[in-house]
Amino acid sequence: MRNARAKDFGIGTYRRAAPDSAQILGVLVRTRNDDDLDRCVEIARSVHRLDGYPPYLPGDLRTFIASPAICAWVAELDGRVVGHVALHRHSSLQVMALASAATRQPTDRLGAVARLVVAPEARRRGIGRALLTTAASAAVERGLSPILDVARQFGGAVSLYEHCGWACAGVVAVPLGDAILEELVYIGPTP
Repeated sequence: MRNARAKDFGIGTYRRAAPDSAQILGVLVRTRNDDDLDRCVEIARSVHRLDGYPPYLPGDLRTFIASPAICAWVAELDGRVVGHVALHRHSSLQVMALASAATRQPTDRLGAVARLVVAPEARRRGIGRALLTTAASAAVERGLSPILDVARQFGGAVSLYEHCGWACAGVVAVPLGDAILEELVYIGPTP
């Protein structure tokens, strides 16, 4: 039986369980708290070793995950944290400029979905989709247009974003240290 507030996203019922949590196909998405940080860093370390994300890390993974955000969430599967995502006020200047032009919104009306990581052993279960949907919905609820950027080489992430209805607005070159990172900029679907 469906709750009156349920939304169908094509992979199951997404239900608001509480103001700061949601559940989809047995995956609980809730607001991240300080007690989650060690596990989130562990997941990020596994993802970094396996996939190379993030491709550039000026500090440590804890600083990367815990960076100031509008809000951040974790996904739990069977009571264990298996994923993380955050909503930030900004990304690089290049990303923000392209996203602003594509959405015709000033940069202060954009919400950057970031730090999306899913434990390798928990992938292909809708966790990335649930986290992405949660962060994008939170942006819209705050009157922000959801955007994100992803390095070109992360084909799995690109596939997820496109399957979730995100549209590529273009490519930017972001200087990082001694290197240049080519990133695709995505605009979230409108509700």
